[in-house]
Amino acid sequence: MPRKVNTSIKYEKKLSKFKGTMRWLVIERPTGSILNAYTFEDEAQTVVDFQNKHKVWAAHGGLPTYITLGKI
Repeated sequence: MPRKVNTSIKYEKKLSKFKGTMRWLVIERPTGSILNAYTFEDEAQTVVDFQNKHKVWAAHGGLPTYITLGKI
């Protein structure tokens, strides 16, 4: 039996300063999990667009905690 896909999961990018370095974070909402951090905005936007289009982790209720960089 197929799982019901959670369509409320969205991804966004956010600029963050960490130890003097500016990084673009890809964040899963509403969980607040950080998927990855990038130096360039266009790299982060590519991941956001892909994840919002295909919703890879939506069937599993979001990203597993062991592959995230933490929570925001």
